[in-house]
Amino acid sequence: MAKKKNSEKIVIVGSNSFSAGSLINLLLTKRFKIYGISRSKLNSKNFQRFDQKSKNFKFIKYDLNKDLKKINDFINKTKPNYIINYASQSMVGQSWKSSSDWFLTNSFSTIKFYETISKFKFKFKLIHISTPEVYGNLKTNITEKKIYNPTTPYAVSRVTADQYLEILYRKKKINYCSIRASNVYGEYQRLYRIIPKTIISILKRKKIKLDGGGLSKRNFIHIDDVSSATYKILKSGDNGEIYHISGKSLISIKNLVQFICKKMGYNYSKLVIIGPERLGKDKFYKISSSKLTKELKWKPKISLNEGINRCIDWIKRDLKLFSIKDENYIHKK
Repeated sequence: MAKKKNSEKIVIVGSNSFSAGSLINLLLTKRFKIYGISRSKLNSKNFQRFDQKSKNFKFIKYDLNKDLKKINDFINKTKPNYIINYASQSMVGQSWKSSSDWFLTNSFSTIKFYETISKFKFKFKLIHISTPEVYGNLKTNITEKKIYNPTTPYAVSRVTADQYLEILYRKKKINYCSIRASNVYGEYQRLYRIIPKTIISILKRKKIKLDGGGLSKRNFIHIDDVSSATYKILKSGDNGEIYHISGKSLISIKNLVQFICKKMGYNYSKLVIIGPERLGKDKFYKISSSKLTKELKWKPKISLNEGINRCIDWIKRDLKLFSIKDENYIHKK
């Protein structure tokens, strides 16, 4: 018997992002009609998780900062059941160098976007992708009720839209959930992120710099686990609620790199250069996903060991396809 066609439509803003790619891959298996919107052209094959040629996926090249009216007109015409917003300037350290670019996208344009769609006459659910960075340094495991304490321009720029949505919700003008996931990783992630950067640097026998010696601790979670949680929130999350998505344990960046070196049979001391600590870098991020686990019956399935093995296999498979440019972050206005 043929599978029943899913009539639900989703617009994903920031669809070229690493996280969006994993979710789109999952949503295509659920037979949603997906409209992806991004300021850049579709990712190359070695950074693209899903089938770009799927009949259930359509891509539109619009920039949230420059084409906001076109985006809003498209959404109003399409009338999707869900809108998911991944669009943001997301590099924390670089946000000090050109803070106004981060505020333009993450605060100003995002608020204008939400202001407009909140006035649409058709019913939809918005999923707003936020970040634990809005909490600042976290030494204890915290829940979604923790107050904001941003310590970087990036974090401040994200708080603005978060608080604006809370206001819209209190005025009963928008149906939304907000998601804050701990450090995501996985296959197809950009190579300047710490896990793929470590793997490809070992394979190419290149040095990497660890800010502050890599002593800060993070909770790493595979992007497929984040996508499964996002799907549950999409379908069953309560209106106006914030949900944390995290794994089970913390690891320092230093120990993470050492772990990868051991797996790949490489000497840690040959790989690492110790650099100064990044300005305003938070030492810990400890967020609890107990609310998501209890209310929506979600739990992560992919261990750090399995996830890193998958990343190693992916990079080895596509190693010849990567360029030097892929290994460096390039800021886009």
